[in-house]
Amino acid sequence: MFIDRLLATLVHLRHGVTHDGLACWFGVDRSPLTRAIGEVRPLLAERGARSAPASGCGP
Repeated sequence: MFIDRLLATLVHLRHGVTHDGLACWFGVDRSPLTRAIGEVRPLLAERGARSAPASGCGP
């Protein structure tokens, strides 16, 4: 489902959670999760989303 792929990508980019951690959280193998992030990141970039993780706490 696309929403899961988007959520995993956003959590990875915003909070720096590793692919292994996300795979465990979503209950999938690392390989499809890594592929999903690789497919969603360019879509976000095309729409002007920044890909650097947040530094520090807060919004």
